[in-house]
Amino acid sequence: MNWKSTGILLAAAAVLFSFIWLVERPNRLERQRQASRLILPGFDPAAVNSVAIKLRDANEISAVRVGGSNALWQLTQPISYPAQGEPILALLEALAKLEWQGRIPASELKDQPEAQEKFGFTKPIVVVSLQGPGVSDKILIGQSSALGDQVFLEVVGNPDVYLVNTVQLQSIPSNKDLWRDLSLLNPAQFPYQSIQVRSAGGGFELERDATNHLWFMKKPVTARADTARINELIGHLQGLRVRQFVSDDPRADLESYGLQTSPQTPDLDLSFWQGTNLAAELQVGASPTNQPDFAFARRLDPSNVVVIAREALRPWQSAYTNFLDYHFISLPPETIGAIVVQDESPFAVQKQTNGQWQVRGDTNMPVDAGLMRDWLASFTNIQTQIEKTVATDLQPYGLKHPLLQYALQADDSARSPMARIEFGVNTNGRIFERRPDESSVNVISPDDFNRLPRAAWQLRDRRIWTFDSSNVVSLTIHQLGKTRKFLRDPGGEWTFAPGFVGPPLVNWPSLEEGVYRLGKLRAAYWSGVGDAHWREFGFAKMDYSLSLEVKRGDTNETLSIEFGGRSPYSYPYASVMQNGQRLIFEFPVDLYENFVEHDMTISATLRQHP
Repeated sequence: MNWKSTGILLAAAAVLFSFIWLVERPNRLERQRQASRLILPGFDPAAVNSVAIKLRDANEISAVRVGGSNALWQLTQPISYPAQGEPILALLEALAKLEWQGRIPASELKDQPEAQEKFGFTKPIVVVSLQGPGVSDKILIGQSSALGDQVFLEVVGNPDVYLVNTVQLQSIPSNKDLWRDLSLLNPAQFPYQSIQVRSAGGGFELERDATNHLWFMKKPVTARADTARINELIGHLQGLRVRQFVSDDPRADLESYGLQTSPQTPDLDLSFWQGTNLAAELQVGASPTNQPDFAFARRLDPSNVVVIAREALRPWQSAYTNFLDYHFISLPPETIGAIVVQDESPFAVQKQTNGQWQVRGDTNMPVDAGLMRDWLASFTNIQTQIEKTVATDLQPYGLKHPLLQYALQADDSARSPMARIEFGVNTNGRIFERRPDESSVNVISPDDFNRLPRAAWQLRDRRIWTFDSSNVVSLTIHQLGKTRKFLRDPGGEWTFAPGFVGPPLVNWPSLEEGVYRLGKLRAAYWSGVGDAHWREFGFAKMDYSLSLEVKRGDTNETLSIEFGGRSPYSYPYASVMQNGQRLIFEFPVDLYENFVEHDMTISATLRQHP
């Protein structure tokens, strides 16, 4: 190996590298800088964690990034206050894209000792200071151009002077309020368990259950609260925005803003608590002159006075009764696994592992899925009204010995119910409801009460019978002492039975459709069992029934149904016999009016003939 030749080559390489690093590289960067109009080439807004704006003859505006997030900033000068991230990031992005329209290189400035004063850099209009890992820039903004649409700009450490369009610098704030966070109260940002509300008209206290997250009222009464409404109103608070910053003086005259806490009470004082620790508080006072839809307000931290819109706060100033839950329960009905009913004939229902419900009592039977769904929904759908907020004497409401009681359980093995609901009736027939764990007595409508099951038979399967209309051999109509009979011929067509006079025109396709629908008959609602109250449903007065002869294998079965008057819900009452027991129910009104009444009655004219 020729060590002398190798040494010469290494020395040449070192010289070449030094030339590239010390001469060529700076020249190349300078050429790139000159070719680009960017004033801060390579500037990374994400690397900046501190921004300061010094306006001529004004306080410095400075902000620092907090929490490592682009959107979270905090004002540090001239006051400490949460800042909006968006306008700060907009300024940084604008600086990263800042381009010059004119440039005076250092070579032309070296013979102008008065240049700094001439271009306004000795007393700049604005000084922008940027700090962060790898970032340390100070930008001086000096005099405006003759037309006022451009300004002279200098970056400290860069000897050139630039001329830039003022439009590119519009993101520079003219006062601290332009960077201040406009949100006033965001409960999602701090932990709290209870809310205290005070207003000129009174006040109340709410607390949230840590397990199920439902709200209940602690004062002035103990009761369930309307969780959905409260959560909605809390959500509206997050949308509160400051319309105007009024005063940052901690010694400001609060009375002039209607915010004095003693002896005067603000229009609204809304405080959030985590145990005994105050998490946040908002006070709302008087309205600015001629602005009734706005109000002065302040938080205790920070304690500045601002102007906000009243709309989202007005509901909190209403009576405490507007925050109560007026349904039987607040929990989702899906959480109920068993219901124990105390009435003249006690029974219970239990949800099975397959999701179906079963009656447990003297007779076990499956529960109609639709009726059970309606019953469960009634616990959160039926609205009550407060009759008395605190009732100590239950006798006037018929609740000392309740007419009906429900015990709702998570399952049939629960030692204590999720909720107990009691119903009573007074001498005037009004229906009252209460929960023993609450102090109020409520009133509900008789119609709502009458839909609540009190006996096991009210929950039985609503299927009356099932048959194929093609297996119907005959249809006989009995009405007000007269009889008409239709037969199905071997071809499946309907005809009059021998000896019976029919109407001149019969809509046979409609009759066939009516028979088909009767074959799938289901009760709308159960109304009674047995013969004791048969006459009360209007069956004797109507004297109207249908008999269908249905082929069942090798034998025929006769199915009969009677019709009575109308229920309070306009459903016709109907009655059938099953297993030796009379069942009374509300008949589907569309089937009755469109087919039974239309095609299966005896007209008044034909009733005059045998």
